Amino acid sequence: MDPSRPDEDQKLLAATRRHGERLIHAVTNDPKLISENRFYYPYPALKAVAKSMAQVTQPVKEDDGTIRLEPLLIGIQRDYTTWAEDPEAMPSLGLKAVSLLEGKPFRDYLSLPGVIGGSLVRLNYVGQKEVLGGSITDAEGEIHEQWYVDHAIPRIPAKSVLRRTLSDDQKARIKDGIAFVGSTSLGAFDHFPSPFTGQEPGVMVHALLAENILQSRYLTVASIWLTLGLVILAVFGASMLFRLTPLKSGLAFFSIMALAFWGHYLLFLRLYIIELASPLLAFVGTFLVLVVHRTIEENRKAAEVRGMFGQYVPPEVVDILVKNPEKLKLGGEKRDMTIFFLDIAHFTTISEKMTPEALIQFLNRYLTALTDDIFDNNGVVDKYIGDCIMAFWNAPLDEKDHRRKACLAAVACVKTIDRLNKEFLDPSMPETPTVRIGLNSGEVVVGNTGSARKLAYTVLGDDVNLASRLEGANKFFGSTLMASEDTYSEGKDVVEGRLLGAVRVVGKAIPIKVYELLAKKGDLEEKWAKGIPLYHEAITHYENKRFDAALKGFEAFLKHVPDDKTAKLYMNACNDYVVIPPPEGWEPVFNLTSK
Repeated sequence: MDPSRPDEDQKLLAATRRHGERLIHAVTNDPKLISENRFYYPYPALKAVAKSMAQVTQPVKEDDGTIRLEPLLIGIQRDYTTWAEDPEAMPSLGLKAVSLLEGKPFRDYLSLPGVIGGSLVRLNYVGQKEVLGGSITDAEGEIHEQWYVDHAIPRIPAKSVLRRTLSDDQKARIKDGIAFVGSTSLGAFDHFPSPFTGQEPGVMVHALLAENILQSRYLTVASIWLTLGLVILAVFGASMLFRLTPLKSGLAFFSIMALAFWGHYLLFLRLYIIELASPLLAFVGTFLVLVVHRTIEENRKAAEVRGMFGQYVPPEVVDILVKNPEKLKLGGEKRDMTIFFLDIAHFTTISEKMTPEALIQFLNRYLTALTDDIFDNNGVVDKYIGDCIMAFWNAPLDEKDHRRKACLAAVACVKTIDRLNKEFLDPSMPETPTVRIGLNSGEVVVGNTGSARKLAYTVLGDDVNLASRLEGANKFFGSTLMASEDTYSEGKDVVEGRLLGAVRVVGKAIPIKVYELLAKKGDLEEKWAKGIPLYHEAITHYENKRFDAALKGFEAFLKHVPDDKTAKLYMNACNDYVVIPPPEGWEPVFNLTSK
């Protein structure tokens, strides 16, 4: 109908007289149109015959321009908290339509839970047409309305009504229902922004409110206490992620984020709304803070590890320790380890003939090459003591074959000395540098020792001392590389060796068998390969007091290795025992009286 034509007004008046119980006419309190009593009513003739009127005030917009609040009724005062008590307050169009359909006073609906100040409803937007029913439990006392996407509530063009071209389905929808009449044309300037559409017809706001009240499709909004609990849980959860490895914590982070959004969506479908922004910000913020903290801490620990081990272990081992600091136990622990002592023989005599500069150059050249052999076999240099190198295996990282690796490093050091002597030996030197090496394996204590100002990662224990004694015992046998039976028991798989005998070192009451390592498996010189069987046969004769037979055996061995001092040591002992036999209870043990 065209309000500018009087004849159209008469048609509206006639329709109102015939169907007054079913028609609701609009009232507004638009500030531009306010007249008496702050309301703008239909023109007097229509107001006189209208039996039902309702507010169609423009929905309240929030700061971002989106419609989220809808008044259930409007009073003549500006303060909405007074409207519920205002006897002249009028219901909104959606509420009035429901009250007429159900035959209840509109004020009965004001007692629904969740109404703000007795008159406002907070609109929430749900995109599903069919959802599960729910109840309003908002701690703020707000009723939450379901929002439908475009065309979820059927729209019927006015021309179909005027031309009587309604389909049976459209007629069925209108019968005994509620029909809201309004414009959907943008030119009517009655459109408002919603979360789902940039321009939502204003009449749809009233339709949605009525639909939600009729269907009891209310959204339950989480209380502020639940939100606070989720924030605390998010902070705690992010903290717990850092008990995992970086890879696992990263995967867990993104998994939790995905689960949070998925859970929020599922709850949303069940008409339960959780304020997700605060918990997610707390979770992400805590995670990022801890990532920065972990990065700083890991860099600090990496620098600490590199400073502690960088010069004493192979670079590959340092990298492993930096990437896996949990493998490093610095507080002290007992471990089965192999200990290595190397000393450059004749060093005192050599150093006396060298200038300080030449001496340091000599030491650095030889110690660098020998250290490379240790590193190449996964050893750790404990310390340098003048011309001596102390090293160990099986700490700080586990080394399953530490006995074999130590033996291989030892024979490599002997070959390295020979190579260095050929390349750099000064003919004017009074002595040719050689090495003496002692190897022993057993349970020792390893960890940081020292003072508050300076710490050193080192090993302690009787088996450490024994390795040092064996290095010195080479002087007695005239050998180069001595290993205890414990070390040789596994090392013999990768190196060639021979039995030196049983010794009782200073400070030890129980004798041990010691062996000399001669070469890497397969690299034994031909003279040794031929002589070793004769040597071991002679040792067996000696241990069984067959000294004449032992003498012959050692003599046969010396034909292959004429300069062997160990065989000559045994021959001297055999000669003595041939003249003066050993007493009853004699043991084939050499008692060493010096370190």
